[in-house]
Amino acid sequence: LVQTPEVKDKLLAETQRAVDRGTFGSPTFFVDDDIYFGKDRLRDVEEAIAAKK
Repeated sequence: LVQTPEVKDKLLAETQRAVDRGTFGSPTFFVDDDIYFGKDRLRDVEEAIAAKK
């Protein structure tokens, strides 16, 4: 399944989308237009999501 052209095309498209949004490493998280880089930012991501509820 992973080797199908559809999956490969989706991976390429999502990778380009991430680059276009400013992703420069992994893990990167987005909450709306805000970007968070690194697992040490998970608490910030949680707080940003909670603030939207």
